[in-house]
Amino acid sequence: MLIASKSGCISVSKLVSETDNVWTLEVENSLHRVSKKDSRQRAFNAMSDALEWAGADQEMIDHFVALEAEKSAVSNQVLG
Repeated sequence: MLIASKSGCISVSKLVSETDNVWTLEVENSLHRVSKKDSRQRAFNAMSDALEWAGADQEMIDHFVALEAEKSAVSNQVLG
């Protein structure tokens, strides 16, 4: 997973647990809780979603949308 902040910082994390209200993520061997109601940071699976939420440049968002679509198409070919 990814943790994105409105300041533009995006960190790679591992999902440890999830409830209706909180993601508990591991970032560099320490646990980090992210409230699902927090307006300053959020957890995402897709980089394009994290970038869009953080307000990144549209060209960068489009680049990751294309990469994710390509990865999805390859996965579908392998599974199908």
